[in-house]
Amino acid sequence: MKQFSSVIGKSLVLSMMISFRAGAVDILTYHNDNSRDGANLNENTLTPANVNSSTFGKLFTYQVDGNVYAQPLYMSGVSISGKGKHDVVFVATEHNSVYAFEADSDTGANGGLLWQVNLGTAVPTPNDSLPFQAITPEVGITGTPVIDPGSHTLYVDAFTWDGVNFFHYLHALNIADGSERPFSPVLVAASVPGVGNGSVNGTMSFQASQELQRSALTLAGGVVYVCYAGYTDTPVTDPFHGWLLGYSASKLRLLPNDVFCTTPNGTTAQFGSIAGEGGIWMSGCGPAADGANNLYFATGDGNFTAFAGSGGTDYGSSILKLSTKGGLSVADYFTVADQAYDQANDIDVGAGGVVLLPNQPGPNPHLLVAAGKTSFAYLVNRDQMTTDNQHIDTNGEPDNIVQSMPLGGGAYDTPAYFDGNIYYIATGDVIRSYQLSSGMLVPDLPNSFGSRNYGYPGATPFVSANGSKNGIVWAIQNGQPAVLVAYDANNLSTELYNSSQSAADQLTGGIKFAAPIVADGKVFVGSQNAVSVFGLLSADSGGGGSSSTVVANYSGLFLESTGAEVGRSGSVTISTSKNGNFSGKASVAGRNASFHGKLDLSGAGTASSSGKSGVLTLSFQISADSSAITGTVSGDGWVADLTANRQVFSKKSNPAPFAGSYNLTFAGPGNGDPTLPQNDGSGTATVSTSGQVKFKGVLGDGTKVSQSSIVAPDGDWPLYVPLYGKQGGQIIGWLNFDSGNVSGQPSWIKLPNDKSKSFPAGFNLNPPVSGSQQ
Repeated sequence: MKQFSSVIGKSLVLSMMISFRAGAVDILTYHNDNSRDGANLNENTLTPANVNSSTFGKLFTYQVDGNVYAQPLYMSGVSISGKGKHDVVFVATEHNSVYAFEADSDTGANGGLLWQVNLGTAVPTPNDSLPFQAITPEVGITGTPVIDPGSHTLYVDAFTWDGVNFFHYLHALNIADGSERPFSPVLVAASVPGVGNGSVNGTMSFQASQELQRSALTLAGGVVYVCYAGYTDTPVTDPFHGWLLGYSASKLRLLPNDVFCTTPNGTTAQFGSIAGEGGIWMSGCGPAADGANNLYFATGDGNFTAFAGSGGTDYGSSILKLSTKGGLSVADYFTVADQAYDQANDIDVGAGGVVLLPNQPGPNPHLLVAAGKTSFAYLVNRDQMTTDNQHIDTNGEPDNIVQSMPLGGGAYDTPAYFDGNIYYIATGDVIRSYQLSSGMLVPDLPNSFGSRNYGYPGATPFVSANGSKNGIVWAIQNGQPAVLVAYDANNLSTELYNSSQSAADQLTGGIKFAAPIVADGKVFVGSQNAVSVFGLLSADSGGGGSSSTVVANYSGLFLESTGAEVGRSGSVTISTSKNGNFSGKASVAGRNASFHGKLDLSGAGTASSSGKSGVLTLSFQISADSSAITGTVSGDGWVADLTANRQVFSKKSNPAPFAGSYNLTFAGPGNGDPTLPQNDGSGTATVSTSGQVKFKGVLGDGTKVSQSSIVAPDGDWPLYVPLYGKQGGQIIGWLNFDSGNVSGQPSWIKLPNDKSKSFPAGFNLNPPVSGSQQ
């Protein structure tokens, strides 16, 4: 057998499928869409295989002029005035600014800030007129905007003041440049008949100084719906009420029949200082809407008078369904039996968001799920929100709804739904998933849960997946700093990634109720005075286009000197962008290499074409000095030369992980090669922290072997260290330092499990070459 050099392989041929994005995914409203399910099922780039601290991380951060309470929004292929088309992330701040940033890169002519507008003077907090300390140091834009893709308009509420008076203005912005539409902005003003707390002469009027616009905006049926609540749900900010207002999306005109107040008739004479209230907070979630444009939302603490047959009009601590036909009217509602107790103890159902579930099998196909401070999730039939038609049981009996499920704490979040599972992260609890079966929650225990504890206020999860595959649950742990966390959706005990694993990935301080979004291979996270963009570290982020990534496993490695295969395993990650740029990483037997080039897409149309797929073949060769990798990428009309002498193996200059003394046994025979020892033996290898290896041993036939000062060339670890016998200097075996372990090649040297590490027994010879898309 010829001498086995330190070069790991002659060439590798790998076939895999790679596809360009067939259609971009836009996140234009809170929690993905009007169902509020928080699941992007068209994510083709990020998978549980490539979301880890080695291949995934923070790409860049945009600094902004205020805290980001509103969820970021994302739209692809936006025509920006004078700047061409861009994939854009829209960010709104408490300083009343709206930003449009390039989503794929923060540098270059096509990267960075695309436009910014300010919508008026934000309100400093606290101040003498507004003793509000939950959001500081100012309040401006709090609720998540909504984008109409047809008219390319972004709708947003801004809270302003002139030093004395307070105002809410609803704006309609052209997403091409941030300019106001001709009919924008409009001052928010509304009233309804009512004699409740704060009314004047039988009229209840909207008071901007008392109303926080916390919930996300909803666009449904050509109407923009905006919700309001108090700045807190305590008497210090009374009187306030819950409001839901509907504006024509085309003209931004308040529709006269689209004004709803949750508690217009709660009087202090009947309910004391907590009369009225019933704010619509939902921790930032907006009203959900079904196919018929019915609206669903939950209210906070407030008086309740709408007992069956009573004619009452106050809906505190309830889940409501409003019809939008001919204006807003209550179509149905659910209120817990102990509503008065919950109100008195501030454990209302309105702290969490409402999610409309996809059609389920069983007798109740149309379900919603909601939870609040009571630490119970309620599964409610949307077609009849209580089956006894009483809506509330005044005798304190169990509520006649579909089901209730205990959570691990109060819910200040909006759950996510994916593949039959509902994901909750309650305050002071871990992430949990609850499985639906035939339209019912599997009782007693969550089917999966994580180990990371989330303090107040818990977290709102978001799911990315490719259909029912590659599900990842994302969440932001509130703290200083905030932490982005990714879980395997099928097994929440597997935490794939968190941003505290690398100093380069660190976020700024957390924002309560903050929700991430995932679109086109990127994760967008709002925090204190910043929005950060995460993605695959190997992806080309400078082309202003989308990327497609393939992670493939392979086995089968050709030895340079003999052409014989030695079974090895590894991975290749390849990313391409719409402009044809190509980059990748390969891990071969514990060594890492990166490469890049440019795809010639002449055989597949233009570089921006979508929906093209085919078999991509990667061939590369490692140079004799292990310093470079060259080769080609080709397939189905695509050809890319890998740049030579630029892909240097990463060096692990510190061999300390391998330091120690290893007892070795020789495992013969020698692979049928007559030049190798044909019998067993034993010996000891000692590795110093500087990389020197000393070896002493004896073969079964009495041949003594002694070798010292074997040093890894150029500090390149992991490595193979050849061992030579005295007779003729022949190689009798190899020491293999691979991924923190020390092992021997089969038929040569094998290390027993006599140390704290678990050592592999070697590798099988001549496995088939294979590659598979993950």
